Amino acid sequence: MTITKDARMVATREMALEAALDILQSKGVLAITHASISARTGISRSTLYRHWPKLDQVRNDAFARATRATQDTNVSVRTNGPLRADLTWLLGFLMVALTDMPWGKIAPQVIAAAAIEDEARSLMDAWIKDRKANVEEVFQAAIDRGEIADTVPLEPLIEMTIAVPYFRKLVAGQPLDHDWLDTHVDMICSTAEKISDKN
Repeated sequence: MTITKDARMVATREMALEAALDILQSKGVLAITHASISARTGISRSTLYRHWPKLDQVRNDAFARATRATQDTNVSVRTNGPLRADLTWLLGFLMVALTDMPWGKIAPQVIAAAAIEDEARSLMDAWIKDRKANVEEVFQAAIDRGEIADTVPLEPLIEMTIAVPYFRKLVAGQPLDHDWLDTHVDMICSTAEKISDKN
């Protein structure tokens, strides 16, 4: 027997999550309450409590929606080379996500929540796993083309590729622009090439 969801319940949940996401972006995680979502949407607090008995549940669902939004904008990873072009293309998406999309405002809050809360940690881990897989695909294609040696340790290169933009934007408060992107990609490619030359 197939159980279908009540369309009104689905619509109510969607409206509440959109409101939670807006509150998260504009006022921060502590501003997400049943009362604030109710005030923004007109949905009764009792209905919101039925969907999310605890505030961390609605917060984590809003986090999940934000991470999905950044994934939905991704298309197939470009791996036709050269490495410099593929990394520039891929990191360009990350730069846009951190600079121009809701993810840039929400990511610091997800990172902070992940330090103390298991469900937020799981969301962050899944997001990181996907990002790392994309970068690994780019490096593996460069290895397959013979641009870099197959003995290059990929994990440190992948971490450097992803971690530096987050540090620069979210910790140091520095801009991510095309000049920065070119410098970052040059550094990664130079490092990979130097390690390849040693092997």
